This record gives sequence, C-alpha cells and structure tokens, in this order.
Amino acid sequence: MGSIPIARSNALVYMISCKFQVPSELLDKVDILGEEWQFDNASVFENAELGFSDRLDENGFPIANFFDIEILVDTEETAKQLQRFLSEKFGNEIRFFHYSTLKNENWVKAYINELKPVICSNFYFYNETIQPAPNQTKTEDAHLIPIRLNSALAFGSGHHQTTQACLLNMRYLFEQNTYDVKNVLDMGCGTGILGICAIKLWNNAKLIGIDIDAEAVKITAENYRANQINATAIVGSRPPQEANDFDLVFCNILKQPLLDLCRNFARVMKTGAYIITSGYITSQETEIIKVYTSHGFESINRIQTDDWLSIMFRKNEI
Repeated sequence: MGSIPIARSNALVYMISCKFQVPSELLDKVDILGEEWQFDNASVFENAELGFSDRLDENGFPIANFFDIEILVDTEETAKQLQRFLSEKFGNEIRFFHYSTLKNENWVKAYINELKPVICSNFYFYNETIQPAPNQTKTEDAHLIPIRLNSALAFGSGHHQTTQACLLNMRYLFEQNTYDVKNVLDMGCGTGILGICAIKLWNNAKLIGIDIDAEAVKITAENYRANQINATAIVGSRPPQEANDFDLVFCNILKQPLLDLCRNFARVMKTGAYIITSGYITSQETEIIKVYTSHGFESINRIQTDDWLSIMFRKNEI
C-alpha cells in the first residue's frame, strides 16, 4: 500500500473524517500504521464510558478498555481503502468504522467558537484567554460562582470526571455547615481549580498550591490572580513541613502517589481535618481505603462519575 496524502488541519479544504474504535491492546499496532500510511491528522481519545482496564500507562493512569480514533483523509476513495485495509489486517477487532464528508471551513476557528464554559455544582468555569471565543464569557447568573480559568498545558479545566467529583465532594462538605476551613492545601494543583473553588466557598481561608510541574505552578499563580485569590503556588512533590496545619486538603492525582503521600498528609493535617482524594478508578478503591484507614483516616463521602472516584476522608486520632 502506498502512502496516502492527508489534509492538514488548518487547510480550507473538503476532508473526509474516518472514525472507528479499537480495543486498548490493539492501539499500538494501529498506531504503527501511521508510519506506513503517513497519517498527518489523526486523533485518539479514550472512551471512558466503556470502562477501564487494570493496566496503567507510563504516567500511571488507568488505560481505557477502548479508544475512539478519527483520521482525516482527502478523498472518499482513500477512506474506502483505509476501511478495507483495517478489515483485512484486524478483522472484527476494528469496531464501528464509518466516514463522512466535512464541510469547508477553518477548523481551528470552528473549534474555538464551539468551546463552552463548564458548569459543575454551582461553579461556572470560563476562559477569557481564548480569542475569539463568543461562548467564553462571565455568567450573570447569581446562583453560579464564576471562575476564570486558563487551563493551557495544565490539568484541571472542570471537564474531567475526577475534577467534577472533587467539586461535588467539596460542595457536600460546605453544605454540612459544621466545619470551619482556615488552611487549604491543593496537592497536585494543576490549574489551581480546586483551591480557587475552596476559597470562593470559605472566603477567609489561606491557600497553598503545590505541583511538580513548574508550568502548572505558573498557570496556577496566574489563575489565582485572575480570580482575586491571595494564595501561594510552589513547585514541589511533598506537602509543607508544618505539622497539624491544614483543615482541608485536595489531592487529585494518581493512585500510587496518593498512597505514597498518605503518611505526609497525616502529619500536616489537623485532627478532624478533611482530605478530598481522586484520580483513581473503582478497581483501585479498596487499596486506597485500606492505606488511608491504616493512617487514621475515616471514609466520609464517596462520589463516583463513570469509573472514576473521589473519596473524602476525615483524619481521626490514632
């Protein structure tokens, strides 16, 4: 099979979108085909609705059972050639192959124009740094708390299930109206989204955000300023040294670092303080609870979104 020309994403031409689904164990084999076919425009997305396997990727994230793939080609004949090739090589393992003609327009501009703010709980996340973005404007709804958020290259836009589950756990704690939060730690802060929301609820609390990624810390600091939050963002992989200091901790990262940091959290949290954890799936829940319980934490509230979990623990006296 010879090489096939693929339309560039910023070109104003008619393109054919080829979409299909592959099991995760087949993904590497399909990816290798890009070298033979010279794919210049391919997108790969996890299909979270179909669940996750017990395997982890190189970053420690659970791998989805299936991935959705879209490849843009220049002609219908090319799309048919691709369909035949995949069928001959992989048979029924390739699922739901179909293609359609895309209309002629500037795809970058179209993508930006379709972006919409995210609403979770009573928080409204919008991004005024994207231009032009007619949908990305501050809400006038008095029932929503507007959060101006530049996600850029950091994790935490409000779209992911783990972030949403943390926000719902935060709202649950706030609505109990029995706990006074004075010091907040956002461990693995990403964009700073969780810490910012916490300060919007507990206005007088102090906040520190920590992330191992310097770019994320820079973005967090920018988002603190954009939302008039007086807080500190620093690069680091461990909580501060102060013992028994924090009333509320967020840790939306991955299973293994969440387990590794448990002892540190127990040291820096006050007795009776809360930690909202996330970044893991249901099959990892038992191990998370076992380790945190062994360090004096009690499971208080559990939020599940698809296969992802957020569990809120309270630190008790050992």
